[in-house]
Amino acid sequence: MKSELNKAQIEVSNNESGREGVDFLIGNKQIFFQPLDLDTILQSFKILKHELGELNDNLFIALVLIIEKQPRVVYIIPSKELQDSDNNFFINNDVSLMPSLSNWEIKISSTTIVELEKYALNNMLDKL
Repeated sequence: MKSELNKAQIEVSNNESGREGVDFLIGNKQIFFQPLDLDTILQSFKILKHELGELNDNLFIALVLIIEKQPRVVYIIPSKELQDSDNNFFINNDVSLMPSLSNWEIKISSTTIVELEKYALNNMLDKL
């Protein structure tokens, strides 16, 4: 992910603040890094809400799809997009009996890959 952002002339630094859920910084933007190996994970993955923290305009999820052990696609998803219930790929899973298990689920399929294209790195450069 860092090399792809560097190719796009976006300077990325490691998060030294210790804030859980933030792996990298781009200026004042916080990046939560989530690799997704499609060779081993089927259809969806979950990010625990307490790990990601509060959704805000400066928090992004960098989703890197790995196929055949190679990073193939980088998506930059604004965290607030997870709240959008009008799509079929971001799902809010609240677990009332055990809030620590509440999570944001991102579904991956041939249909959702097409919908996720708007978050492809080259389409999101101006947001960073």
